[in-house]
Amino acid sequence: MEMPLAEAALRAGFTKEFDRHVRSLEARSRLILSCTPRDSFVWLLVFNLEVLHGLLNERSFDALSMSYEASPNEAWISIRRTVVATPLLHIAPEPLRLKIISEFQQLIRHGFADSAARSYLAAPQSIRSLLLTQVELLNSPQQKSFSDALQKLRS
Repeated sequence: MEMPLAEAALRAGFTKEFDRHVRSLEARSRLILSCTPRDSFVWLLVFNLEVLHGLLNERSFDALSMSYEASPNEAWISIRRTVVATPLLHIAPEPLRLKIISEFQQLIRHGFADSAARSYLAAPQSIRSLLLTQVELLNSPQQKSFSDALQKLRS
């Protein structure tokens, strides 16, 4: 719940408030991971904090990888992970890039086309074209579901 507050403070230019939220999130993340090191949501949070700091390096992508390893098939985390990871697809290491693309497709396959559409719309144009090629590999009903979800979000 604190992450949206940190992001809102950042957008509003309230750097002290942003820093306070981030420090709190980082401290709690370290504490949680010291007790439950396979918490996929917290690993995603760690990755998202790194992104907010503008740190996109091996360490940050390792956090995202840990999130995938800890829960590769849980829809509630996949929805969140796709929103965070998809815009960074081009700079992710190759094995992670394949996981991001696969998860995007899986969301559509399993009835979460609206979430995949949100991720698609949040991505840069160069990534959108790559994602569309992945949508084209799905069956017709799945493609239609994605197309309908996009149409709904755009209107």
